[in-house]
Amino acid sequence: MYPVALFPDGELVALTWLRAALAARPEPYAAGVTVATKLPPATSPGRHVRLRRLGGGQLHVVADSPRIQAQVWFSTGGAADEKSRNDLAQLVWALLRGIRGQSVTIPGWPAPVACYRVATFSGPIPVPDPVDASRTISQLAVEIAMRGRAL
Repeated sequence: MYPVALFPDGELVALTWLRAALAARPEPYAAGVTVATKLPPATSPGRHVRLRRLGGGQLHVVADSPRIQAQVWFSTGGAADEKSRNDLAQLVWALLRGIRGQSVTIPGWPAPVACYRVATFSGPIPVPDPVDASRTISQLAVEIAMRGRAL
């Protein structure tokens, strides 16, 4: 049998990393941001980052490289919302790139997940809000190489 591996949930690895990294930041626009893989029902979220796996591929026998999309909302009704959204998107991008060289512990995985390469596929760009096309969100995508485990 050809050697195969199991890979960790790439969304969960990125989510776990980004939640902790954002919580540790002093910037006012980083306070109170929700990081999740889903949106709250029916309305555009206030301060929210949604992470989704968009693909990516196996690098070699024991390494996966999930492509993770981050969508960033920042809406408080204030005049500075657009700047805060852009600042938050830049921070999210930097923090996701900062996962390189880190080990992330996720529930149900037997050991910390080693993350050792990050490639940007799209830096932050403005796009229509999928919940309300009259609003704008920021979107970016990175691939994070992470070690799996032999089966």
